[in-house]
Parts: sequence; structure tokens; C-alpha cells
Amino acid sequence: LRTHGTLENIGGPIGGSRGGGLPSLTDTFEHVIEELLEEEQTIRQSEEKKDSDMYSSRVMLSTQVPLEPPLLFLLEEYKNYLDAANMSMRVRRHSDPARRGELSVCDSISEWVTAADKKTAVDMAGQTVTVLEKVPVPKGQLKQYFYETKCNPMGYMKEGCRGIDKRYWNSQ
Repeated sequence: LRTHGTLENIGGPIGGSRGGGLPSLTDTFEHVIEELLEEEQTIRQSEEKKDSDMYSSRVMLSTQVPLEPPLLFLLEEYKNYLDAANMSMRVRRHSDPARRGELSVCDSISEWVTAADKKTAVDMAGQTVTVLEKVPVPKGQLKQYFYETKCNPMGYMKEGCRGIDKRYWNSQ
């Protein structure tokens, strides 16, 4: 069992980032997130076709609908937030996709769906596979949930999608 975010992992009390004292909670949390993301990337790169390659943070087996988005999804969002927070206002303003004339094709929504809603999926090898609605386990059955991101039908434009340029071409 490996622990994350201990004082030993970040250089002890003297190696802290603020004035030589203990690191702030934000620094420790940021360090833990970076360590988790780096560890996940290292595992994926180092292992060839093992069971861990078949794991996806957007798939969950449960008896009920998960209440929160996947943890790795939240960690990636938080890392993107930290990256943006570390930029100067000028750099952030000029790197904004909307300022460069790039717009998202649609306003997206993310939600958990089950095999009742989704009969097939694309696996990590790019193959279309049939989805099991329920998975048998010793104490009963678990439903398979997918965290899916799709265009919001009630989005910015009346059709739900706005296209990719200033003229709002319909992309459906």
C-alpha cells in the first residue's frame, strides 16, 4: 500500500514550498493530484496488454447510479484548473479558444448511462462490443454504468450544436 501526500513525499518539513516551513494544504493537494496522474500514465505506458489496460475510469459496476463523476475525471478537471490558474492573465486571455475563433461543436453534458440505454460500446482497442446490462457476482448482480459525454440537446443554439466557426454552421 502506497500513501500519497505525506511530508516525506514532498521533502519533509524543511523542503516545503512556502518560506521553508510546512507546505500549505493546497500545495500538498496539488502534489498528490500530480503524483496520481503521473502514476496512472506510467502504468499505462509500461504494461503491455495486461488487465489494467482494460480498465476505464468512465465505466463502473454498481447496484445503483453513481452520485458523482469518476474520480480521475474530476482530478483531470482540477489539474486543468490549476494549469489555468498558474498562467498570467494575458497568457490566459490569448490562449482562450473562443478568442482564437475556435468554438466547441456543441455544449456538452456528461452523465452516467446503463446498458439499458446503451447496447454497444467501443472498447479501448477500438472494437465495437456488446454491453452486458447486468454482471453476475456472488451476492447478486451489478449494473454496468458508463460516464458518457454528449451534445446537450437544449444547448446554446436551438438545434443543440453550433458548428465550429463564427457563422455558427449547423454541424449535425
